[in-house]
Amino acid sequence: MNNILFAITKGEVGGAQKFVKEQIDITSTFFNVHLCTNEEGWLSKQCTNNIKGYLFNKQIEGKSSLLFLLDLYKYIKKNKISLVITNSANAGFYGRLAAFFAKVPSCYITHGWSSVYNGGKLSGILNFIEKLLSTISNIVICVSDNDYQIAINKIGIAPAKLQVVKNAIFPIISKASPFKKNEPFKVIALARFAKPKRIDLMVKAFKNLPNFQLHIAGDGYELKYWQEYIEVNKINNVILLGEVASFNQFDNYNAFLLISDSEGLPISAIEAMSAGLPLILSNVGGCAELVNANGLLVDNTVDDIVKAIFRVQIEQYEMAAKSLQLYNQHYNLNNNINKYVSTYLQLIIPN
Repeated sequence: MNNILFAITKGEVGGAQKFVKEQIDITSTFFNVHLCTNEEGWLSKQCTNNIKGYLFNKQIEGKSSLLFLLDLYKYIKKNKISLVITNSANAGFYGRLAAFFAKVPSCYITHGWSSVYNGGKLSGILNFIEKLLSTISNIVICVSDNDYQIAINKIGIAPAKLQVVKNAIFPIISKASPFKKNEPFKVIALARFAKPKRIDLMVKAFKNLPNFQLHIAGDGYELKYWQEYIEVNKINNVILLGEVASFNQFDNYNAFLLISDSEGLPISAIEAMSAGLPLILSNVGGCAELVNANGLLVDNTVDDIVKAIFRVQIEQYEMAAKSLQLYNQHYNLNNNINKYVSTYLQLIIPN
């Protein structure tokens, strides 16, 4: 069996990590799978039974570590890696360079172009670096049509290097509790308490909705601030759950909310779809590709969010049924395994 290496900058709980975890699950039948990330954590623990080898190195979090690049190159050569699959900006930088020097193919899966969304004044330089890296990549996989258009029109990547393979996940097996009578309309958000997520807009919207509840599952450096803000302002209908590994309680909720300044094709929203929840998503990135009569897109304003919640409350059953239908049509990994495996095989064994 060929050896392949998945690389991602951080092994903490997150959408891209969830994607990598399930990619490891489906490819371990066909390949010997290795994992490179910053440290032991959620991802490595979830994949223990399917991983043949690990490379943990916190220097992957930095932007210019020659020592880590050399370490990764040596790992690829020592373990006879046949394909390097990278899933985040830093991992994409180091992984593609190391694969190039080791003369093995590489695949970069972009979960939203951080060089565009989060580059700030350095966006021009970072986009140019992405363009250069694409020339030594065998393929760049975009998880949304929006990311594909950005790759061509803003970054300048050659179309021949690009392919769109939209995110797909296994359906969520819920461990929900039965609804109690007379419960309020409950909304769930899965989000890190950090940019680009707009915790401020979500909390302030529900401050105006005392008869509704918002539960937010996630960790991050802003969590303590929002805990104190909610306590001081006595916002009793916003409940912060903290980090919940492998969240699977969607059936406890009436709708899913994601408010953000930038997104690729959010895994958390696809998880909610698999559980049959209506979606309320910011109209950014690839979010529009997930909404088709199964929820609403909103501008990032408190007023727009409040209006959307009222409308979803009225239409929740129709939207819920449509969410599940769309998930099974387009985003169910059970129906897409061959798409990923065949892509990886073609890189290792070209036609």
